[in-house]
This record gives sequence, C-alpha cells and structure tokens, in this order.
Amino acid sequence: MSKLSSIKTLLAASTMYTGLTMIVLAEDPASPDLQSQPKVDGLPADLVPWRDPNNPNVIILDDDSKAFLTRRDRSEDLERTPGPINMQRYAEQWSKWAFPTYLGAPVALTPEDLKAGEVDVAIVGLPSDFNPSGGQGWAANQMRIIRTIDTANKGVDPHTHVNYMKELNIVDYGNAAQNPFQLGMSLGEHARVLTEILDSGAIAIAIGGDHGTEAAGHMAMVNHFGPKNYATVHFDAHQDVYDTSLGAFTHGGRARRWAWENGWIKGKDLHSVGMRSPYGDPKLVDWQREVGEQYHYMPEFERNGFEETWKKVLEEVKGKRLHISFDVDAIDPAHVPGVSNPDPGGFTALEAIRMVRELAIQNDVAMIEFDEYSPLYDDTHYNTAIVIDRMMRAFLAGVALRKKGITDPNYMDPVVLDHGVK
Repeated sequence: MSKLSSIKTLLAASTMYTGLTMIVLAEDPASPDLQSQPKVDGLPADLVPWRDPNNPNVIILDDDSKAFLTRRDRSEDLERTPGPINMQRYAEQWSKWAFPTYLGAPVALTPEDLKAGEVDVAIVGLPSDFNPSGGQGWAANQMRIIRTIDTANKGVDPHTHVNYMKELNIVDYGNAAQNPFQLGMSLGEHARVLTEILDSGAIAIAIGGDHGTEAAGHMAMVNHFGPKNYATVHFDAHQDVYDTSLGAFTHGGRARRWAWENGWIKGKDLHSVGMRSPYGDPKLVDWQREVGEQYHYMPEFERNGFEETWKKVLEEVKGKRLHISFDVDAIDPAHVPGVSNPDPGGFTALEAIRMVRELAIQNDVAMIEFDEYSPLYDDTHYNTAIVIDRMMRAFLAGVALRKKGITDPNYMDPVVLDHGVK
C-alpha cells in the first residue's frame, strides 16, 4: 500500500469515530503546453480562452453566459388570474411606508399581465453600468423611492389639470436584468423586455442606466414597428454619434448612428437636442449634416431663444411616431447634480419638463427612456431623481391629454393661468 493510500485509509477510519467529513483533494490539472499554442494578441491561446485563435473578431462565451438573464421558473407559483397586482396595503402611499413601485403603481410580471390589465403605460427599469463614470445601474430602483412629501399615487398635473393616474392604466413592469460583463447581451435582454411592452399595446417608460439603453430602444422599436417606421428625439449634452464601436458594435456614444447604419431609421427621422459638450472632431457634425439629422445645439437656443427654437423642434417632429431618448445631462447640472457626465449650460428643469409634456401631447410616443442618472453622484435630497420623476409625470399627463383628444402641445388648463378674481 502506498503512503497516500495509507493516509486515506486512516482518515476514513477516523471519521467513523469522530464524525469528521473526509476531504479528498482533486488532482491538479495537467500543465498546458503554452509554447506550442497559437498566439492571440501576443499571448498563448490558453491564456485568453475568450478569443477564437482562428478569428480575432470572435468572442467566445463560457457555458453559463446566460446565468444573469435566465427567467425564473414560475411553474411552482400559486395559480392566479393574469393581470396587474396591487402591492400596497394602504390607500395613502407615502414613500416612507409604501411598497416601493414606480408612482405606487400595481406590478405586472408577465406579458400576459400587461394584456389582461389593458395597460396604457408600463414603467420598467433597465439597469446598466457600462459608462466609465459608473453608478447608473442603481437608478432604476432609486427612482422607486422619491424623497418628497407628495404621495406616490396622486397624479393631477399642475399645468394641465389632468389626473393621469385615473385616466391611464399604469404599471410597474419591474427591472430587466443586466449581464454586467457583456454589453451586447444586456442590450438584447433590455430590447426583449421593451418589445414585450410594445407588443402588449402599451407605451414604455424606461428608467435606464447608461445611455446604451438607447440602442435597446431602437432594437425594440424596429422589432415591433419594422424599419423606418419611427423617429427618435435624442436629448443630450453630447453628440453620441461616434464612428468607433470599440469592438462592441454599439454603445452609449453611438446608438442612433448604429440604428441608421443598420437601415432601421431614416436620417431625417433623427432629431437631437441640447448638445453643448466639447468634442474631438468636427467630422461628427459633418456626419449629422450628411445623413440629414435635424439637430439643435445649445448655441441655437442661446442665439434664437428657447421659445423660437423649441417651436421649430415641435414642427419638425409633428406627425411622427416617436422614440424619445432623454439623457438627463441635457439638463444643466445645477438642476440635476446626479448625472454621469455633467456639462454646464443646459436646459432648466422647467424647460425639460415642458419639452417632455409637449411631445407627449402632440405626438404618438411609443417609448421614452431617461438615462445616465447616477444616484451615487446625486445630492443628499436626491434632487436629480425628483426632476426625473416630474418629467415622467409630465409625460404621463401629455399621454392622458392625447387620450382625451387634446393634441395642442401648448395646452394648459385655464384655471392655472388665471385666478379669475375681478
């Protein structure tokens, strides 16, 4: 008997009397022959197993690559009738004791819930953290807990007097998963969840992470409506039309350019508003002009005034089915400190709220995303979250007015414009 076998026998015998668990060490794997392997990026292939040595553009995924995106098995759940579920115990939903859902709305878990509930608007979280600044992945859940004195479920818009909580069936559709290591897989899952909302006939409001969310928005729009059947309005301090994909096909800095390159959207249906950040190459503006994008940099607002320039934007998008991608850094950081890439000289919070409301009144908006909010950078009162909440509510007011047949973007209720005292 070898020395090793004797030790194993003694250990096994001792466990009969002491109750100890015997540990048998696995044999070490054989050493790889690194020198004879093909080189990938100057390294032996075994050192970079995610690269195909025969095709340097192929990334190989491990067997458990979909672990983050696997849907939960619901077969053991209690049977229930499909439809939204109200998670609240009390009628008054103050944020300190309410179950945290968007606007205190009921929860829908499946596409069947959306259809059975005849949902008008589904709000969904799309966490993602691929911006180098970080923190955007926390935005989706942070937006469910707004620290103001308002009760979550009260919804009379102060500009139009419409009660969107009563006019619309609104649900919280939970969060889509993120694969934190694979941007493309995350975008695919986000587009899948957005498509579920669109296919149900509902409007999607997405609380995004980084601005890569816009790519998922385009994927869902073209998947549901088909190519060149929608327009996008892109609010941003940055151009986001880079021609470099960094090997990822797309990212937060080139989503709408990627959509155009794929033939999903017409150049004249690209609309961008609010750009003002320094950029590295004038050719980026050349690209916008060459494809026919209708853009409005902040210098135009500065020179011609907000009223005239915004009126021009409304005219350009009139009659179009819209996908709105709102990078919160389009707003001046004095109003929204909690953004990934702040840039001074942006819109006021009031202007942002107004723009979102007026687009929702005038146009058939299928989807809106709010991106690049990072709670890690917000102030102690979470004012950025409050501004996004008010934009979301303004959008819902616009949708509710449109449902009632009002399509004039300048509509305001007379009672909020004149006190009536003589």
